[in-house]
Amino acid sequence: YQNENNEVDAATAAAYALNLLPNAVSSSSTTFENIYNCLFSDGNCDAFVKYASVESANDAIHTGFNLGIGQPLGKPPNFYVSVYNHENGQGFVAASGFKYGAMDSSAEDKEDYVKDYGDNENDAILLRPSLLEMSLNGLLNDFLGRGSFVDSNDGTAPDLVDCSSSNDCSSVSYCSSSDSSELAAISTCAGGKCICGSRAHYHPAVDEAISPVANEAPGWFTIDENDQGVSAMITEPFWSSFVGVRAYNDAGTGVGIYASISGALFTSICIFVVYRLKKGLVKEKVY
Repeated sequence: YQNENNEVDAATAAAYALNLLPNAVSSSSTTFENIYNCLFSDGNCDAFVKYASVESANDAIHTGFNLGIGQPLGKPPNFYVSVYNHENGQGFVAASGFKYGAMDSSAEDKEDYVKDYGDNENDAILLRPSLLEMSLNGLLNDFLGRGSFVDSNDGTAPDLVDCSSSNDCSSVSYCSSSDSSELAAISTCAGGKCICGSRAHYHPAVDEAISPVANEAPGWFTIDENDQGVSAMITEPFWSSFVGVRAYNDAGTGVGIYASISGALFTSICIFVVYRLKKGLVKEKVY
């Protein structure tokens, strides 16, 4: 999926994927029906759980941490993305028993417990995507991997080996004999089948101006002073309760005009009532 200059770009990658997917699944297939059911009926369906479970097992092998499956979708599916933190897709650093959204062990004002990354053999950079994100990542790996190679001997696709994690795919032979790229020679597990090459990747969809605070827990962010303002910084109005920020919808100028007129009328009525009351008290000689 590289262009003529051996570079990877979005257009070439998309064309590469479209060339593979039509041969892997059709609109009348059982797989398509299962995905439709997962997205519109039962977000915790067996198909999504299967793909997500395999992705979680693969990540545990690579990092040494089993973070499990991320935020579920529910039944019916609820696509609310939740607050962005390490439980909901934010990448974070696990170092010396602590979790950081970002880490700078050379900072002069760092706390004593902030150690150099790598001091502990279990230090790792981790990511816990949601159930939906893990499932889509596994689906893309599965179908892009299935359509990307053929057996070099007779030109037909081989029978895929069953697996529960990438450890079960280390000895498969059809990846090493693939006619595809060097990437396809690396076997991995996706959706319970050993496929060749991991072609799907996570991309955090966060504005480039928003940066995690160094040496602080995940979920704390700052605005990058060097941001060039290429795009408008957008965030959802759902904040954690301890942030202390409230967001209100813009109701337009009509509400302000209505409130001003109502206030003026009420003030006028109060002045008239006070004037009539004073005049009556004076007349009765009690004022």
